Amino acid sequence: MHIKKELQGQNAIKLLFLFILLLICLYKTQAQTKYFLLEDTSENYKVHQVTMSAKELYGIDAKVECFNILYDGYALDKKAFKKGYDQNLILFSVLPDLEGKETWKEIALDSIQKSIIKFGTLNNLFESHTYSLFFNKYGSKTKFLNEYKIIVNRKGKFYVPTTCLLQFYAIRNRAEIFTNPFGTINTDLHEISIKEVEKIYMDRYPYSEFPLYGIGESPYRIISFDRLRDRREYLSKKINLKTGEIGYQFWTFTDWYEHTHNYELERGIDRFLYTPGKGIIGGSFDFYFYFNRKKLPIKYMDFLNNIKEEKVMMGDDFK
Repeated sequence: MHIKKELQGQNAIKLLFLFILLLICLYKTQAQTKYFLLEDTSENYKVHQVTMSAKELYGIDAKVECFNILYDGYALDKKAFKKGYDQNLILFSVLPDLEGKETWKEIALDSIQKSIIKFGTLNNLFESHTYSLFFNKYGSKTKFLNEYKIIVNRKGKFYVPTTCLLQFYAIRNRAEIFTNPFGTINTDLHEISIKEVEKIYMDRYPYSEFPLYGIGESPYRIISFDRLRDRREYLSKKINLKTGEIGYQFWTFTDWYEHTHNYELERGIDRFLYTPGKGIIGGSFDFYFYFNRKKLPIKYMDFLNNIKEEKVMMGDDFK
């Protein structure tokens, strides 16, 4: 009897310890999240918001909202910015909450005041993840999921998303002789599709698998892909939009390498539609929807076909 009570006491202490550890982890997670209050009018940047439906691509009645923050960066040739050749793009993507909860939740600014960052901090993040600083050491991470969240003001109330992706693009429109490192949007590139690159890749690496088609595969499979050297964005085609503008569709050359219990975060918005002056107006988020595929009516082959056929969601105003 005495031994039984002692064991019960030890179990209670263990449960209490685990509960305290869980609280600490939750607190650290919340404390690590930084917030950026989006201004409708700012001297530092312009904002263009796009809402797109996930129904056709992922079979679910949900919305994805993209907030494009466009601004001029540092350059010796200031005329390039006036012509629209070179700009910086910070993209916040609000992904739907597939657990049935709210995609947006109201928040009191006072409760997160110490975690709100200024635009300068956001610009520093841009420079640190787009090869903008020659003295920086760059790693493989370029995107952030829920580490940074946008705050929007709607009729005097403030809201933050449940799931928010932050990523960056350097818009550098110039001849193909210049380098186009990962995170570059260049509308002057020659058009080339995924299937065309697949053929070239397989001719060069006949015993490998094409990196884009490794969705759901083991991260230990053998592919000929140098992640830091090979990742980049390719221009696939140009589309005449109903607004009279031209949309430039890009796809991201990167692989699937994470374990199934992790998001393939670095894929980000892996196929996207860009239009000058507004930013990204359409795209796909396979890394997010495939991870949550059990909540969707589409199957593995649907995801694979979406990649091969370069399907994207498009902003409601541009269809």
